[in-house]
Amino acid sequence: MRNFFHTLVCFIMLSAVFSNPTKADEVVITLQSGDVIRGTLISDANGVVEIKHPNLGDLKIKRESILKMGPAPVVPATTDATAAKTSAPAADAAVAAAPPPPATAPAPATPPAPAADAAQPAKPLDVLGILQTAPPAEDPNAPKWKGQVELNATFVSADNTQLDLRAAAQATRETIDDKLKAYAEYYLRTLANSGASGFGDVTDNNLLTNVTYDRFLNPTKWLWFGKTQYQYDVNQGWENRIQGWGGIGYRFYEDPKGFSLTGKVGLGATHEFGSSDTTQPNGYAEIALAWQISERQKLNFSTYISPDLANIENYFVQTRLEWSMKLDIFSGLSLVTGLRDDYQSQPSDNGTGNDFRGYAGLKLEF
Repeated sequence: MRNFFHTLVCFIMLSAVFSNPTKADEVVITLQSGDVIRGTLISDANGVVEIKHPNLGDLKIKRESILKMGPAPVVPATTDATAAKTSAPAADAAVAAAPPPPATAPAPATPPAPAADAAQPAKPLDVLGILQTAPPAEDPNAPKWKGQVELNATFVSADNTQLDLRAAAQATRETIDDKLKAYAEYYLRTLANSGASGFGDVTDNNLLTNVTYDRFLNPTKWLWFGKTQYQYDVNQGWENRIQGWGGIGYRFYEDPKGFSLTGKVGLGATHEFGSSDTTQPNGYAEIALAWQISERQKLNFSTYISPDLANIENYFVQTRLEWSMKLDIFSGLSLVTGLRDDYQSQPSDNGTGNDFRGYAGLKLEF
């Protein structure tokens, strides 16, 4: 009989343990901003963590925004039987220590104070004793905007008066699923003999603008893109050129805090007007590399080729190499230097086949 009761007690204890399953798929994520998000883990691949939040729904969070991630702590539930066993000795002791009741009607018992919730830590108070409230959690799916402006200028007054000017601006909107970038760059170079009024002859007058949209096919590394570009060059026979392409891309390696490599291929068309007026279909192939050398230094390299599909020997190549170093981490001011080369395999009669430009100056990011 003793063995029978011992076996019965063990069976009841094991049933109680296995009847309360743990939530192994729940995680607690601490963001770089200090915000804490708790939800059910859906996937963790290609640098993106996807969870299901009870209030915000499905959330996608970049790995670079996460400070740490771990399983959610399991708060054991307090059963009625446990509470009864815990309170029984105290109740017996209270009855034994209490004086005998008076003959008159007893006063109503004071309800016990509610126990503090062990799962909810006490909220801190400020210096005035006022309860502090935590700021609302940042939505990791909210669009992030970035911008930058650059200015590079050189003026020389000697036997000849020369002015070299370069101005550039960029705006970027990025989310977990897509990225939109708009870019504009302008070059001006003038040269005049000493004593001449004004800046003299314009030897370079070039404007380049483009807008690129990337749609990430998460959780894979594939993407599709669209790109439009306008270019004005006073030294080319076409003077004005409008181009547009679309296609697919692949993120070979992606680490914003280290090294990133992306390739793209597609099709499009080019329309030139000014001294000439032509339209031709084009192919497109691009490779882009970004290397975050350190917290302050960054190196970017990109090159693309756009061949004329009607005449494969006629193609255009643009290559860019740029290095930047932050002078002040908090203000966003950087020193920037770079090279840009535009190559046309079959230039017009009065145009140059290779335009090579170098620059150095300041960049402000915000």
